Amino acid sequence: MSFLHRRFRAVALALITVGACGAWTAQAITIATFADPAADGSTPLFMLSGMTLTGGWSATGLNLLTPGIPAPDFPDAHFTLTPLTVSPSGVTSGGSILFTDASSAPLFTIMFDSGQLSPIAFGATEFLSLNVVSFSGPIVPPGLNMESFAFSFANQTVTPLGFTATASFTSSAVPEPASIMLLAGGVASLIRRRR
Repeated sequence: MSFLHRRFRAVALALITVGACGAWTAQAITIATFADPAADGSTPLFMLSGMTLTGGWSATGLNLLTPGIPAPDFPDAHFTLTPLTVSPSGVTSGGSILFTDASSAPLFTIMFDSGQLSPIAFGATEFLSLNVVSFSGPIVPPGLNMESFAFSFANQTVTPLGFTATASFTSSAVPEPASIMLLAGGVASLIRRRR
């Protein structure tokens, strides 16, 4: 096999490995999610009053699921959102969301620099992360990046100063591809050795 042919094979293998790394890193996992725990709009999770958005749930029925990580699910979980200021364009101030289990033990905290309160189809609204989001807490695996979250509002009730709403929730992140990077490093050393 000629030198150029061997070099071409090594470069092709490296490109395939890097491509696999890129494809793998784009795969987000669900960190935590819940379906709307409210039976109707009489027990809202969120309230917009003037330019302030508040939220939380302290009743039973919120089942926090953790399908993408090796943690149990948490029945009757609670959450609180720090009060956020909402601009006329729907951009919110930064804040935090704290999830706790039924005994009020901390599970999962989301910190974010800003959010977006956006109308979506059929009069519904969504509250989602915009910038610099980080997850922490006992159920959060290490080595995450590209964290994001979204609340999908339902059962919106118009009030004199805004609205109230129930909501479902999802959060996701991309794990750091440490094992794939080790493989890419092995391929790179193979290329150097063949030189």
